[in-house]
Amino acid sequence: MLHGVFKQVHVSQVRELVESGAYIIDVRGRDEFEAGHLTGAVNIPLGELRERTSEIPTHRPVYLHCRTSQRSYNAIMALKGRGFENLYNISGSFLGISWYEYFTDVTTGRNKIVTEYNFM
Repeated sequence: MLHGVFKQVHVSQVRELVESGAYIIDVRGRDEFEAGHLTGAVNIPLGELRERTSEIPTHRPVYLHCRTSQRSYNAIMALKGRGFENLYNISGSFLGISWYEYFTDVTTGRNKIVTEYNFM
């Protein structure tokens, strides 16, 4: 990020992305995804990324996340190596999103953007 190799969005922007129908890829494993994920996110585990690049749009921004940002960083670097350019890493990833969204969701009763929070 320091050298402009990839772009990043803050967890505070994720609600707007979800509500606007942004293309979000969750690169966590299937079990992790099933335990809780962003509404509308597509699960493409990091280990399946090479075989599933045809599912990833090239004409619009693509946002990636995992649990802590390590796998999503690796996914972005792999996709950049295959010519993808409009990629964004979600800082804090699913763990950060869960923490960020939880308090306001619970205290205001607004609709969640996650199927289940994950704090572990």
